[in-house]
Amino acid sequence: MGSMNYNYKNSEVHRDMQVILEKSGIVRSFPKGTIIYRQGDMAEYFCYLKKGRVKVFMNSADGMEKILNTATHGEILGEGAFFDKKPRVSSARAVVASELIMIDEESLMELIKKYPRIAFELLEILSNRIRLLSAQIDAMTFMQADARIAQLLIESEAGGEIKLTHEEMAAVVGVSRVTVSKILGKFVKSGIISTEYGRVIIKNRDRLSEIVVK
Repeated sequence: MGSMNYNYKNSEVHRDMQVILEKSGIVRSFPKGTIIYRQGDMAEYFCYLKKGRVKVFMNSADGMEKILNTATHGEILGEGAFFDKKPRVSSARAVVASELIMIDEESLMELIKKYPRIAFELLEILSNRIRLLSAQIDAMTFMQADARIAQLLIESEAGGEIKLTHEEMAAVVGVSRVTVSKILGKFVKSGIISTEYGRVIIKNRDRLSEIVVK
């Protein structure tokens, strides 16, 4: 069974490329809750997340929301529609006050002239997107809810804790918020995780991994 990485951490560019991108393009600030780009819009730029946290999501025709990614510093956003010149398939919203570097076609061409390696890195990111989306489809099809949530916790851990809300987890793994709460409660009772002040802390990563592959 394929692994599941809902947060797309392979969209994070390498450290040297971060330095280059942070000196390029137009820096824009977005207050908490602000839409950065909308599903259906034409993409005139892609974004590099310099500071903050951004939720990337899709809306269905009946208004249902599906979270694709909660991006943090160093990640690329909105590059798919930028490169294929078709309307965006997702929207992005600042979860906290955020700073993004907007890179348009002219800026990108200048970057590639100066740093040809960046073209290969962007291709790597696009390839990883495809691989991870395939893994997500696999996981949504074959994994039970507790396994999906266990894998999400493993993949979302940063600095020893997970900062996703129950609502975000539910939207990502395709179950109800009540189901997420019940499963997290079960994990807490088993000593696998602990929860405090809106955070989830993994106590037993090996046990979580066992739940994923059971």
